[in-house]
Amino acid sequence: MRYLMLVLSTPQDPELTPQDEAGAPSIEDWVDRYYGDGTATAGDRLRPPSDAVGVRVRGGKVLVTDGPFSEAKEAIGGFDVIEAPDLDTAITVASEHPMAHAGAIELRPVWPLDLDGRDGEA
Repeated sequence: MRYLMLVLSTPQDPELTPQDEAGAPSIEDWVDRYYGDGTATAGDRLRPPSDAVGVRVRGGKVLVTDGPFSEAKEAIGGFDVIEAPDLDTAITVASEHPMAHAGAIELRPVWPLDLDGRDGEA
């Protein structure tokens, strides 16, 4: 099963301690391990929220806003797509990412869109 890992920066997290960050593996080690064995298949860093653009269509007009669409205490700093046989394995992979120690990981199963008329499982 495919999972999207949203890599979150959480600078306002009151529970984050210097020891948590110090215990994090290096991103190079994580990339070497999980991209090396094919578990991670795509990913990258993202520019900061200040570089984001919101796009909405309302009343037939395209509305473009600068910056993030909503205020949040965390910002998406990057993403990875992983292949894992089950949720427990995906959680293990996510827990070994450096930002699980210094930020947060939001892990979501991918819900494939079947354009041949068959709907994916909910």
